Amino acid sequence: MARTRAQRRHHEWRLKAMRRHYNNARSCSSTHVGMVYHTPCSCSCWMCGHQRKNHGMNRQEVRARLRYTD
Repeated sequence: MARTRAQRRHHEWRLKAMRRHYNNARSCSSTHVGMVYHTPCSCSCWMCGHQRKNHGMNRQEVRARLRYTD
């Protein structure tokens, strides 16, 4: 099923309404809510950031890579 413009707008409205209450939204201005909508994670520390960047590949990826290397 193709996603329609109305469906995308609905999800955008729904997520912005939820993320309006996030702590990193600062004030409730539409600019800050839009920034939090696009980037809900407020930091990139080792707990919040990309898992592969901080901890390397997970076990499934390591096994898959070993299976196909000679």
